Amino acid sequence: MTRSFGGPWPALPLSASFRIDVEPSPPAVPADIEQEITHLWQQACATTPALFNGCVFSASCVTRTVIKGYWTEYRRVFAQMKNPALFPFLRLQPLAVVGLVLTPDGYVLGRRNPSSIYQGNFWQSPPAGSIEKRTDAESINLAEQILAEATEELGLDAKNLQVEQPLMAVRHPHTRVLDIGLVLKTWLTFEKVEESWKQHANKEYDMLTCVPAKNVATWLEQNAILPTSQYLLQHEQKSKTLRTI
Repeated sequence: MTRSFGGPWPALPLSASFRIDVEPSPPAVPADIEQEITHLWQQACATTPALFNGCVFSASCVTRTVIKGYWTEYRRVFAQMKNPALFPFLRLQPLAVVGLVLTPDGYVLGRRNPSSIYQGNFWQSPPAGSIEKRTDAESINLAEQILAEATEELGLDAKNLQVEQPLMAVRHPHTRVLDIGLVLKTWLTFEKVEESWKQHANKEYDMLTCVPAKNVATWLEQNAILPTSQYLLQHEQKSKTLRTI
């Protein structure tokens, strides 16, 4: 079965000197727009009381060498996703991280829980999640962000993972989420990773699988993997080919 991801997801390769600059938040939006944001958020909280209005990062300028942006409330991002007509006023491009974990056995993929608000049932390379303000620091440390997601989604301790250089920025056309894709390496076997996931992780994924390098092409043909994870797998495939030439 062919699945649709809402059109092509543009990908921008990032330079070795890539960085993220934090700027001041823009001025407040008009009162009627703020009222619509509040209305949508209150509706959502009534249905899902566990929703949390955290502090997330939105990009305002994106190039190969730098992403500039600012911290904002998650409820604003949520409202824009629910009502895309708010984009001309909010212009939010929420930043996320997507990691591809390489074990000695192959690459780790997880199937997103069917109950997920976004992209349920699709396969993705965990860990992945929004860039959040986890400390009082204004600056962004991508390694800290992806390692925190690895603890939450895979139950893996930071000492068992090596974070590589960010590779690409990938845009979701409908939501305007911007994924920063990178590779993580671990010396743990897939069996150990899966065991950790079962014992300590949240319910973001309902299944994990290991894809050996020789099976990557077959998986990509199925069109069941979210595009950012596809691009990371393709990058790894190409890199391995170049190393053997």
